[in-house]
Amino acid sequence: MKGKRAYLVKPGKFEIREEEVSYNQDEVLVKVAVCGLCNWELNHWFGYLGTCPQTLGHEWAGEIVEVGSRVTNFKVGDKICYLPGKLEGFSQYAAASEDRCIKISEEFDIHKVLGEPLKDIVTVLKAAAAEPGDCGIVVGCGPMGLWCTQALSGNTLSCLIAVDIDDSKLALAKKFGATHTVNPKNCDAIQAISDITGGHMGDFVIEGTGNPGVLNQCIYYLKPTGRGRLLLMSSHETATKEFDFRPAVERSIDLRVPHPGHSLNQMEDLRRAVSLLEKGSFKIDGMITHEFSLDEINEGFRMLENKPKDYIKGIVLPWR
Repeated sequence: MKGKRAYLVKPGKFEIREEEVSYNQDEVLVKVAVCGLCNWELNHWFGYLGTCPQTLGHEWAGEIVEVGSRVTNFKVGDKICYLPGKLEGFSQYAAASEDRCIKISEEFDIHKVLGEPLKDIVTVLKAAAAEPGDCGIVVGCGPMGLWCTQALSGNTLSCLIAVDIDDSKLALAKKFGATHTVNPKNCDAIQAISDITGGHMGDFVIEGTGNPGVLNQCIYYLKPTGRGRLLLMSSHETATKEFDFRPAVERSIDLRVPHPGHSLNQMEDLRRAVSLLEKGSFKIDGMITHEFSLDEINEGFRMLENKPKDYIKGIVLPWR
């Protein structure tokens, strides 16, 4: 059996190759239905990570078409999403170890399964440890911030504030359950949050921009005493160089860094993410704004690098 696969042959250029597919006896062979475009893989696109030629794609799901002789928990026809080990999602077929697969219900549209980023959201939400009556703040309304907002909405929070400089994204956050929105371009964000919360400020802030200036501003979105929780969802690299520790120490901030390695069990977080996705707590409709075929992957990465105003999340559909 042959299938197409995208190879990054040099920074800024993918090449599509057709090749024989293979898998080990403890693996399943999956017909890839969808693979998300992720900002992290821009590091490879720019030449900062990996050695070319290299394959990419870690946010993928699909349907099993063959199983190895030692596979016991899956069968041909099962829909699965994958906990990344190898980066091979920008392919028509990919092999996956059965211990890294989570089954998707038959009825669920496999093209709407982006399990890996939602797994990361579960890790963030666990770290946020929201308590009844908390005021939660999500800073940055990209896909990760919007999925956090979706999952926190309808919770027992006293308020859920979305912060972004794009009014259209704030409107989406409101649609997905934010009780209030703040645009720092139009107001003093610290004062606005104080007004919304009656001076209490946030019990936890999820930082989703990776911008060092925004990260340091988030310190002041938190309550001044009582262990406000600052979650570096997108800033864990920025924070090592540009985080202003003095006000964080003075305010006794509880700093948490919930990147994937923070999880005590990534497969369990993936299982929970899939369960929440199937239940409807995570919404894909309204989030996927751009779709690309495998042959259009260079265009997809160029758009990921230079996002148009209406861009939220892009996906590659290898069989389009």
